[in-house]
Amino acid sequence: MGSRFRCALLAAVAIGTFVPVAPVLAADERRIEYNIEAGDLGEALKAVSRLSGKEIIFNSEAVLGKTARRLHGRFTADEAVQALLEGSGLTAQFRKEVIIIRGRAEPSGNLAYPSTVQSDIVVTGSRIRGATPTSPVISMSRQTLTDAGFTNLGDAVRSIPQNFGGGQNPGVAGGGLQGGNNQNVTSSSTLNLRGLGPDATLTLLNGHRLPYDAVYQGIDIASIPLAAVDRIEVVADGASAIYGSDAVGGVANVILRPDYSGLSTSARYGGSTDGGNQQQQYSAVGGAVWQGGGLIGVFDYNRSTAILAKDRDYTRTLDGSSTLVPAMRQISAILAGHQQIGTHFRLSVDSTYNRRTSRTQSPSTVTADYSINGALSLPRVESFSVSPRLEWSISPSWHAYATGTYGVSDSRVTSAQFASRSQFLTALVHYRDTLATGEAGIEAHVFTLPGGDVQLAAGAGYRSNSLDVNTQTVTPVITTVLSDFTANRDSYYGFAEINVPLISPALIIPAVYRLSLNAAVRYEDYPGIDRIATPKLGILYAPTEDIDLKGSWGRSFKAPTLYQQFNYKAVSLKPASAYGATAFPPTATVLQTSGGNADSLRPEHASTWTASLALHPHWLPHAQLEVSYFHIAYRDRIITPLQSSLGALSNPIYADIITFNPSAAQIAAALANAPAGLSNQTGNPYDPASVVAILDNRQRNSARQRAHGVDINGRYTIDPGQLGTFNLQAQVSYLSSRQILIEGQPSLDLAGEIFNPPHWRARAGFDWHKAGYSAAAYFNRTGGEIDNRLPEHVPVGGLSTIDIAGGYTFGSENAVLRGLSVSASIFNLLNAKPARIRQAYGIDPSYDSNNVSAVGRFMSLTVTKKW
Repeated sequence: MGSRFRCALLAAVAIGTFVPVAPVLAADERRIEYNIEAGDLGEALKAVSRLSGKEIIFNSEAVLGKTARRLHGRFTADEAVQALLEGSGLTAQFRKEVIIIRGRAEPSGNLAYPSTVQSDIVVTGSRIRGATPTSPVISMSRQTLTDAGFTNLGDAVRSIPQNFGGGQNPGVAGGGLQGGNNQNVTSSSTLNLRGLGPDATLTLLNGHRLPYDAVYQGIDIASIPLAAVDRIEVVADGASAIYGSDAVGGVANVILRPDYSGLSTSARYGGSTDGGNQQQQYSAVGGAVWQGGGLIGVFDYNRSTAILAKDRDYTRTLDGSSTLVPAMRQISAILAGHQQIGTHFRLSVDSTYNRRTSRTQSPSTVTADYSINGALSLPRVESFSVSPRLEWSISPSWHAYATGTYGVSDSRVTSAQFASRSQFLTALVHYRDTLATGEAGIEAHVFTLPGGDVQLAAGAGYRSNSLDVNTQTVTPVITTVLSDFTANRDSYYGFAEINVPLISPALIIPAVYRLSLNAAVRYEDYPGIDRIATPKLGILYAPTEDIDLKGSWGRSFKAPTLYQQFNYKAVSLKPASAYGATAFPPTATVLQTSGGNADSLRPEHASTWTASLALHPHWLPHAQLEVSYFHIAYRDRIITPLQSSLGALSNPIYADIITFNPSAAQIAAALANAPAGLSNQTGNPYDPASVVAILDNRQRNSARQRAHGVDINGRYTIDPGQLGTFNLQAQVSYLSSRQILIEGQPSLDLAGEIFNPPHWRARAGFDWHKAGYSAAAYFNRTGGEIDNRLPEHVPVGGLSTIDIAGGYTFGSENAVLRGLSVSASIFNLLNAKPARIRQAYGIDPSYDSNNVSAVGRFMSLTVTKKW
């Protein structure tokens, strides 16, 4: 390990030496034109930072709820900040390179270096504080989410148009029958940007990794209580050069509240009006702030009942005991703190804990309860993580850090299987994911150009992931071990990033208001798998203060997941009729292989690029519009070829994985090396003579996959005075994607086809605030799709919904009700229902659960009290 770590560190240093280092030169304080309308103080400070190029550091809690007066005229950055803070009760400390905002109650002692204060100018997609990202960033604050009625991060991220609801999510029904990679194992909520898979989207907490959930290498974002969150930022662009493996589709960073003083408690009750999904949620947030430090703790308990097929009319063909959305109980907690140590060091720690149980009922027929013929699955997940970080301010322009994470996610699933009212088998599944990381790095202002300070970030690190898997079946007669292995993977890496501001507004150059370049590279060594360098380049060109043109290009890399690499081969026997085949005798059967394919799996590679146009006209203050085009070329994608069993035997795209009329030797080879033996799902004794086909559905690298499309994001804030403040926002995403399953075959549509992301998704609405009142309304649209599983392709309708929310917070004038807030929300106000689809099996869900929800109209009431 030591030698590899040193090599990674040397690689980072070598990368960094391409940047000439010179003494830091103080830039002259120049006056520039500002035209910032009255509004939120935090946003105004960020605008000054963006326009002046000077770093402004402040605590989000200090500016929360504070407003700034209109700023119009020519000012230095210091003068502009002083004007904005007038009447706010906040003070500023002005340094040569940074402005630090403090509350009057905070210690007034001299703060030597800025890195000792939490900075709100850290952005996802870059390791350099204050760097303007060249990839589009979707940012959602806790306040925006709660105003819209969201109470957990899982529901919040599923509303993002760029995210696909398939993969691992609690609303995904069918146990893998609606796309092989779409199944709910643990009732966790994972991001799946662009539909590339949960394992191709990286989720971070305060910039650091968390342990994987179960076997799909996603992160359960719903395990983080929303009450602990300051904001979530999503970059739907390749980011392996910044964060490493997994960030092919993009990265989401959940940023915690930096501080909290006092105690707040809340209680919520809600339910679906069609039945089921009765929810109770209780949470508490407490914390304290002292000289040089602070502590925040969050506890959240959530309980919900199941939605069953009997609760929805569009699932009337299923047995009523079939689970559409599982019953769940969850406890989650966050404890985070920070402490200044002297004038040069700052220590912080983030820790998480989550425990969730759920219940899923799966009848094996459409005429009998699960307890007669079927299965009862009881997943239980328990996870924790601890992430310390030590920051060292070497000088005003050089900062170093060391950080690490240790975390475990332990998933256990007990499944009882019934036949003729008797339990004949118990399946026991145990997955244990362990993460250990260590990283050290620097951030520095290396020299100054006329356009501003050139900034460098570099570092090196080590990451270790392990997966323990044990699955077995227990009957009254015998216990059979299906899989039992422990897999480990280490990686060593070095990285560097440089941000070069060539031209700033202060230079007053015609047709070039701002011009900056960004470059990053990361070298990773996965022993026994691959060594790779992933670069990323970005450019920002602003011809005027109203227009930004941004572009980025990069490469990404993802190793096979541990489960993909080490999972055992499995063989099942199914009736040919289960594949929609009618040309075979009723007794015809099919052998299907699945599971691991370690000898043939290779790492995945991708190249991505985006081009964006951002408008923020000075003559229309607080208005922003960004239009982005993205392109992803993904090769060697690891997939299970069979997307749906319906029509598979007659579909030409599966010709290369199907062997018809197999010989005895071919049947023997298919059955070989399967530790669990043959899983006979026909209900009849196994007869080799009845096998008409062998379908090889083991994991493999597809030849390539491509995705491209357009994202549109708009926001506009209106403050008409006595009418309150209106925040309007809209997001639209168009996706087109195609895939070649096997080399030599034609490419196939993915987006817009059943069980895949739709072409179109959109969300638009507003929130309103006046005194203690708030209201919000949003329109959501999920586009339709095509069911192409049979020769006759049929359209499947999309879904349009309307959400509304409102609340009131009592002011300080009422001593009894002071600090009390009451809010209510209704999701899917008109109770729009999913379109019905064709079913491969009678027990299949009769709607596409990856794209539309069975929740229906949901109403809830929340009461919050700040003590």
